[in-house]
Amino acid sequence: MTDVFEAVEVGEFLTSPAPSLQPRALGRARSQRLLVTLLGDYWRRGRAPLPSAGLVRVLEAFDIAPANARATLSRLTQRGLLERTKEGRRTSYAPTERSLQLLERGAERIFAIEQQPPWDGTWTLVAFSLPLDDGDLRRLLRARLRWLTFWPIYDATWVTPHDRVQAVRDQLAELDISDALVLRSREVELFEDGRARLQAAWQLDDLAIAYQGYLQRYQPLHERARRGGVSPAEALVQRTELVDDWRRLVRDDPDLPATFLPDGFPRGVARQVFLTTYAALAGPAAEQFERLARGDG
Repeated sequence: MTDVFEAVEVGEFLTSPAPSLQPRALGRARSQRLLVTLLGDYWRRGRAPLPSAGLVRVLEAFDIAPANARATLSRLTQRGLLERTKEGRRTSYAPTERSLQLLERGAERIFAIEQQPPWDGTWTLVAFSLPLDDGDLRRLLRARLRWLTFWPIYDATWVTPHDRVQAVRDQLAELDISDALVLRSREVELFEDGRARLQAAWQLDDLAIAYQGYLQRYQPLHERARRGGVSPAEALVQRTELVDDWRRLVRDDPDLPATFLPDGFPRGVARQVFLTTYAALAGPAAEQFERLARGDG
C-alpha cells in the first residue's frame, strides 16, 4: 500500500499533507518536506554527502527536535530519497538520483515565469480508468495531474490548456496505468454546464485570495531583503518558508492563460515577489545552511 507520506505528494514533489492526518503525522510530513526543500535549494550535484549531525542542526533552525530530525533522515532513506554512507562513526547523507530528478521536476513548475506566448486555443485531455478498490493510486494520479496543471471536468476526464502530452505519458507509465487516453486538440467544445463545471473546479476567487495572502505575508520580507536587512539565520528560515508556501499556491493553480483570468488577478505580482525575494535571500541563506550543515561555529 502507498504510505501516508507518498499519498500526499503532488507530482512527487513534496507538498503540504492532507488535513485529515493526525498532528504527529503532520509533523513528520512537514519535517520531511522541509528537508527536501532545503536540499533542493542548497545541494548541487557532485558535492560530498552531508553529516547527519549537520542536517539535524539545519532542521533545528525550524524548531524540529533532534529526535524528529533523525527520524526524518531515516524515513527519507527508507523511501529512497536519501542515501546513507558511513565512515567510522560518522554517518552522512546525500540525495539519491531519483530524489534529484524529482527536485528538478518540481523546480520547473515552482520557478516558472509568467506564460509569454498567447494561448493558441489547444487543450491537452487525459481520460483514464482505474480499479475502484485502488484508492491510493487514484489519489496519487490526481495529485500528479494537478501538479501538471490538469483539472477535472469529470472524475476521470482532466484537461489543461498547456502542452502536457509527454509529461502525462511519463506519469502514466511510471504508475503503470495503461487504461488511459491522452490527446491534444483545438476542437474542444465546452457546453454550458461543462464550462461551468470547469470554472467551478478552478476556484479562481479562492486562488486570488490565496495570492493576496501570500503578498501580505511576504511583501515586508521582500522590502527588507532588497535592502539587505535580513540576517543569515532569518534568511535560511524565511527563504525556505517562502518556497514552501509558494509551492502550495502552485499546486492549487491551474496556471491558466490570461484569457481565462479576471482583471487584476494577483498571480503575476505574487510571482515577482516570490522570485525576487528568493534571489535576494540566496547569499545569506546559503551561508547559514553551510555553517549549520558543516558545524562551523
